[in-house]
Amino acid sequence: MSYRDDVAALAHRCRALEADMSASRVELEAARRLLDEAKRRRQLPVLENLHIAAPCSADWNRMTGDARARFCGQCEKNVYNLSDMTRAEAEALLVEKEGKLCVRYYQRADGTILTADCPSGVAKRRRKRRVIAVTFAGATVVAAAMSTVLIMGAPMASAPVVRAPMLVPVQKEAVAPGPHMVTGTEMMGQVRLPSTRPKK
Repeated sequence: MSYRDDVAALAHRCRALEADMSASRVELEAARRLLDEAKRRRQLPVLENLHIAAPCSADWNRMTGDARARFCGQCEKNVYNLSDMTRAEAEALLVEKEGKLCVRYYQRADGTILTADCPSGVAKRRRKRRVIAVTFAGATVVAAAMSTVLIMGAPMASAPVVRAPMLVPVQKEAVAPGPHMVTGTEMMGQVRLPSTRPKK
């Protein structure tokens, strides 16, 4: 029987030992400890333990694909851009592929991998949406005032002066750079994840 991973194999072993009346209590407890340890290791933060095992110097811009994945003609593999994914998407991809893939990401000086949902990137997008909404509202008021003047047929010289609401600039906060600011060190190549195999 083949198993998806070590946790599945150890869980099957524990069930088999529980069903086997001749299995010793010590053997069953040892299997349960190994299973618990494997489960804990699998739950470790994946992105914090990510390392590039084989750095690559290929040019991302020359690869074909989209912002999230591109095909590298040099190594003939897909390269996944973790910085364009949310943290959950990036970790799910790494776990699904068991760390056997090529990735690209931006990393801050403190070692943090930037993802699409990092707090600074989300804050920047919210500020941008607020500025766009305020600008659109101001332009709408000005357009409505101008159309009212034109519909009434009053000459522009004698038309009352309509002032657009004053646009209040959104105060910029000191925010750490996010992935959409494209700062940090670009990392690309085959990844290496810590093994989830229990120690013997």
